[in-house]
Amino acid sequence: MIRTTQLMTLCAFVFGISFATTAFAACNSVCFSQCQTRAIDRCLAAGGGEECYWDSTYYQCYRQCGCIIP
Repeated sequence: MIRTTQLMTLCAFVFGISFATTAFAACNSVCFSQCQTRAIDRCLAAGGGEECYWDSTYYQCYRQCGCIIP
């Protein structure tokens, strides 16, 4: 019984890790980086300050590039 429980726990853990890895891999990091840089540059050009580096400035990049929204 204990061995079965340990095996089930291990299987659940491996499934969770593989699911998280797949979700992370779906994010196009090059797309996100370029989108983030453009959004920050636009904000700075418009006279923004330190707030240009907050997530809200480039929030749309998460969806646009297929990333999980934090």
